[in-house]
Amino acid sequence: MIRKAALLTLLTALLASPAGMAGTAAAVPAGPVAAAAAPADPLVVNEITPEVLRDAVAPVTISGTVAGAPGSYVKVMVRYSPNRPLASRNEMAAYLSEQGYAPSNYNTKVQATPLDQAGKLPFRFTVTPQDLRMSQAGVYPFAVEVTDAATGQRIAIERTFLTYAPKGEQIPKVKLALALPLVDRPHRADDATFMDDDLSPSLASGRLAALLQTAQDTGDKVTWFVDPALLDDVRVLSAGARSVRGVRKEADPAAGQWLNGLRGALTGKPVVATPYADPDMTALVHFGLDKQAAASVQRGAALASEVLGREIHGSTAWPAGGRIDRDTLDELAISGVTSVLLSGDSLSVRAPAPDDPAAFTSTPVTPDGAATLYSVADKPLTALLADPTLSAVLGGNVSAPGAAMLARQRFLAETAMIAFERATAQPGLPDRSTQGGPDGSTPSAKTSSPTVIAVPGSHLWTPDPAFVSGLLQAASAAPWLRMTSLDSVTPGRGEAPRDDLAYTERDRQSELSRSHLATVRKLERKAEAAATVTVEHTDLFHAAILRLASASFRGDAKRAASFAQRVKETIDQRITGVSVLDSPRSVAGSNGQVPVSVANNLDEDIEIRIRVTSGNKSRLAIDAPDGTYRTQPTRVLAGRSQLVNVPVIVRGGGGEASISVQLLTDGDVAYGNAVRVVVRATGYTGIAVVIVGAALVIMLAAVVMRVLRRRSRRAFPFDGTAAGGGPPEDRPDAVPAERTQSP
Repeated sequence: MIRKAALLTLLTALLASPAGMAGTAAAVPAGPVAAAAAPADPLVVNEITPEVLRDAVAPVTISGTVAGAPGSYVKVMVRYSPNRPLASRNEMAAYLSEQGYAPSNYNTKVQATPLDQAGKLPFRFTVTPQDLRMSQAGVYPFAVEVTDAATGQRIAIERTFLTYAPKGEQIPKVKLALALPLVDRPHRADDATFMDDDLSPSLASGRLAALLQTAQDTGDKVTWFVDPALLDDVRVLSAGARSVRGVRKEADPAAGQWLNGLRGALTGKPVVATPYADPDMTALVHFGLDKQAAASVQRGAALASEVLGREIHGSTAWPAGGRIDRDTLDELAISGVTSVLLSGDSLSVRAPAPDDPAAFTSTPVTPDGAATLYSVADKPLTALLADPTLSAVLGGNVSAPGAAMLARQRFLAETAMIAFERATAQPGLPDRSTQGGPDGSTPSAKTSSPTVIAVPGSHLWTPDPAFVSGLLQAASAAPWLRMTSLDSVTPGRGEAPRDDLAYTERDRQSELSRSHLATVRKLERKAEAAATVTVEHTDLFHAAILRLASASFRGDAKRAASFAQRVKETIDQRITGVSVLDSPRSVAGSNGQVPVSVANNLDEDIEIRIRVTSGNKSRLAIDAPDGTYRTQPTRVLAGRSQLVNVPVIVRGGGGEASISVQLLTDGDVAYGNAVRVVVRATGYTGIAVVIVGAALVIMLAAVVMRVLRRRSRRAFPFDGTAAGGGPPEDRPDAVPAERTQSP
């Protein structure tokens, strides 16, 4: 043992040495050591106040931290563009990506200064719009840069924007509508089984807790899209004991508190119900599951109204990814949807023709956030078009230091540029901020203000409540913004012409897989059969089937398959509650009846049809015109069985045969699998006929002999000398003479 321990120690030392670790990535330290070795962000800007510049001489405070090697010397400077604000949102994007516009001036604010022993240098300085030579209202590029004091080489740079809106300046108003999703992935497969126990921690301190906090902090202009399947899951979680993959769990009181808190948070605020379980509508329509798509819309609005205790409409659809095609649009319109919330790049403004002067002379203008779409329905739909850039900022990750502040600056600058675009639009394009009505009058503020819509990019958005609250406060204070609810957004006069709905092959590939949808279709048919045989039709599996179409299963085939398998097992268990008893039967003769028993082990009465066919018609045929026996709907009481006699014809002398018994719904849909019942049939063969005939001849001969014998006795009465001895009255079987005489 000592030698083995010494050898192990030697090998460990060799592997731990630099020579032993050369060329192997596995030797890199992990855990806290590796995390400590990760370099800090070399530049963090965590403050720019005020966020909107209103006074040319008022100070603007910028602060942050530089990180690097302890004792190294750095400089901190600002870069800006004097006298010239950015002209468009395209220039803004080019500036941030370093592919276009770049500030020409710089000003050093922190001279060569060493970093402390921790490798940090906090900085704080002020500038004014006048220092930066902001001569007019607009959005200006602004960057904080850190350089090596000795070499002048750039270490890091943080680009952002400063929005200058002097007091008294007339800036066109922009209406801003925010829509936020309160959606989660399904947690139940069938109604009684939770597939995971993730809902409770999410409600207590996770994503759903953050969503509730955000709902409580937002005002009455923010529109919430609520998934009724989530509300239903939370309600079930709070109501009583539940099964989590076969493990019994007690009710969660915190779920009830969350649900009550949500009801209060959404009081007086615009709320829209998503279709039940937030389904992948385009995938359903493309696979021919239109009925399920329509059912999810109807169930969603009804259930949301029930749980929230107020009328909730589902007339606005927000499809997964914000993109649909014409077929899906038609199906939504037929289902009662009147507006669709889409990504703005899915319905882009048509570019001017090359020979149109507007193609060269117009300043780009952000299109309005609403447009008209036509479908097979009688009335047109409203396309509510979310601005892709604003949506990316709203739904972005702001967990890094300084990220929330920079996101607010970007959001304000983008919306301000939309307003400035309108104010400086060239004559070649309509300028809705100044365009008059048909009679030359000035349009009202309602028609002149463009509308922009912002939404998070994902329905499974994880918000930072503090960031959303701060963003809304900043937007409400911006002099060019006016918050509005989504239901107030309508297409304005003089809509810009747009291309058709964009739905690419990549969009199709991101849909739920066809194999999964094929499983959903198969399960839907089985569930429908299980529901329709009950006297009082039940929708026991309706919600479970709808949950399987959730868009949250996109890209998660393993999880989708586990949910589908659980639903299948539950439906199969329900179907096997009604069965055909398959014990062998017998029938004698050339024709007769075979009894078939149907057992109902459910707790509900059922009405079932029975179809019987022969498995061997040459031996046993069904006595029916087409060789198939069918019954009318037959009621079977709960916990009872019902006997049905099937007429048959025995052929070829009989023997062992089989019949196939298939249970059917009232609509002739198969209920479960067909059952094979063995029948032992006994007919009459030629030999059997001879034997039976001979037996009949013998029996008839015996009868004739008996009759003749009786007649002979009457013709020759007994005397004293008759055989048998003695007079007749002395024999036990003699009849007294007086009783045989004629009267």
